[in-house]
Amino acid sequence: MTRVFEAPVAGGGVRVLILGAGTYPNAQVPQPRVPTLPDVSSAAKSALDLALRVLGAWKDLFERPLASVDLLVNAPGFPDGVSFTPPGQAALTLAAPTLANIKAARTRWLAGAEKDDILLFYCCGHGIWLPSISRTFLAADFGADPEDPWPNAVALDDFRFNLGERKPRRQWVIFDCCANTPTAALRALAARPDPLLVGDAGGRQQAEDQYGALSQVTLASSTPGAQAFGKDQRASRFMEAFLEACDGAAFMTQDADGKWWVDQQSLERAIATYAVRVAPSADQAYFTFPRVSQTDANDIPRLLKRDQTAPCTLLVRSDPPVRLTQAELTITCPPSVAVVGRQVPGPAALARFRQQVAPWTTYAVEAVFPEGPRVIQRLALPPLAEAVF
Repeated sequence: MTRVFEAPVAGGGVRVLILGAGTYPNAQVPQPRVPTLPDVSSAAKSALDLALRVLGAWKDLFERPLASVDLLVNAPGFPDGVSFTPPGQAALTLAAPTLANIKAARTRWLAGAEKDDILLFYCCGHGIWLPSISRTFLAADFGADPEDPWPNAVALDDFRFNLGERKPRRQWVIFDCCANTPTAALRALAARPDPLLVGDAGGRQQAEDQYGALSQVTLASSTPGAQAFGKDQRASRFMEAFLEACDGAAFMTQDADGKWWVDQQSLERAIATYAVRVAPSADQAYFTFPRVSQTDANDIPRLLKRDQTAPCTLLVRSDPPVRLTQAELTITCPPSVAVVGRQVPGPAALARFRQQVAPWTTYAVEAVFPEGPRVIQRLALPPLAEAVF
C-alpha cells in the first residue's frame, strides 16, 4: 500500500510523500559494481515518526489542509514493507520503497496537483554522491542488476530541479541520507540514476510564468562528502532534531495575525542549536553535523503555524567549562527576586547548565565564584539564550 491518508480539499492542500529504505536485500554482500549496504534501522523509524507527526500533531498546523500522505517503508527483517497504524485507523501493510513503488507513489502524489497545493517530500536511507551526477538516494531494490545497479537509485538533485516545473509553487524537499562516495561508486562512470521526473528546456521559467514564483526549500542532512547517521532503533540524528524543532522550538516568526510560524530560517536555527539545547552532553558531538538548507524563494518559506511561540532554553556555561562547577549559580527575572534556576558548586554541578525559561523575557544570571560574583543579563530569544562567564 502507498496511500495512507486522503481527504478532499478545495483551494489547495498539503501533499506528502515519505520514503524510508531500511534494508537492501540485493546489496548485502560485496559485489564489484554494487556497494555493500548494511541495514539502517533509523531510516524506517525516521519515516514512520514523520508520518505520525504529519497525520497527528501537525495535521492542523499546516497553512493548507492535509490532502494526502503516501508512505513507503521497509526495515531490517521486513524487506517487503512494514506495518503502520495511522492515528485512529487500523494497521496497514506498507510497500517497500523499490524504484517501481517509488514511481507509482510519485505519480499518485502529483496526480491532480494544482498551483495552490504544497508538496512535502522526505527520503531516508542510503545515499551516495556520484561525481558525475551529484546526490542520489538508493531505492530498496538497489543492486537488483549487479552489472548496472544505478537505475535503481534516484538522482535527487535532478528530481528537485525538475519538481520546480510542476504546478504547486510551494515545495519542501528533505534528503536524509549520506552524500559520501564509497570506492565501488567511483567505478560508476556511466551511472544512470533515475530522476523520477523529466524536465523540459526552459520548463521552470514556463511554470513560473504560468503558475507563479516558485518557493522551494531543500533540507539535506549531510553536505557533499559527509555521512548521515542514526542510532539503532532511533530516528536519524537529523530527524530527531527536525521533529523537536517542528514540535515547538522553531516557532519563532510572528505574523500580523499573531500566529507563530516555523520557517526555513527558524528551522535551521533550531536544528543547529539542538546539540546544546536538548542533547545529553555525551551526545553533543553526535548532534553537531554538517547539513544543507537552501531556497530560491523570494520570501522566507513557512511550514507550520500555531498560537504559541517557541520555548527558550537559557544555557549557562564558562570558559574553561569546569569553572562553572565552582560557582553558586542563580537565575532570576528582575524586578522579581524569585529564583528561576539554581546550581550549587560541587561534584554534582554541571559545566553546562540548562534552564527552560519563558521566552522574550530578560533574566539575570549571577555566578558567585571564589574570586567574587558576576552578573550577566540575557533576553530569552527562542530557542536559545546563552550566558558565558
